[in-house]
Amino acid sequence: MAALIRPSIMVEDGPVESASAILFLCASLLGAWTLATRDFAQKLDFQLLLGVSLFSLLLFLSEVSFGARFFEFEMPPMEGGGEFDGGHDIAIILLRMMQKGDATSLVVAICLLLAFTAFVTLAYKARAPIQRFLQNEFHFALLLHVSFLACGVLLDLVPVRKVSLLEEAVEFTASVTIVWALLIFRRT
Repeated sequence: MAALIRPSIMVEDGPVESASAILFLCASLLGAWTLATRDFAQKLDFQLLLGVSLFSLLLFLSEVSFGARFFEFEMPPMEGGGEFDGGHDIAIILLRMMQKGDATSLVVAICLLLAFTAFVTLAYKARAPIQRFLQNEFHFALLLHVSFLACGVLLDLVPVRKVSLLEEAVEFTASVTIVWALLIFRRT
């Protein structure tokens, strides 16, 4: 009954998604400000911070459909329905390609399987350096951020309204996590 009286805050272009967009923009600006005002003892920290700042800007633009929400222009339509208005739509396109059952779907499935196998193999071989890398609070927070984003993309693939509500919550958590990671970095 409450949903009939007031709209949910967990809807596409709703308050939670808007808050996520604002936090991603804040993360991008905080990362850029940190890059401009700090000296870096390690080149890796500079590279990570530059990547985080640019990636946060991309996430902000993706959350606002690359300006379509503000300027009310149409995004390109996707085959099978929907609009290409965010980076997560690449996963939807790949899934739809695999569902066709033709030669292209086989090639896409094999490429994704090979990429996943290569990732797991490299992660296993580099487990000791990865463990050392993740002992740093900032690095661990970045891993949490990427994990939340990956969960959000997977949830976006499920065409059920209640799951889409969860997707917005996970994306919001990812936006909070990246700001938290940058605050950790600035503290050290």
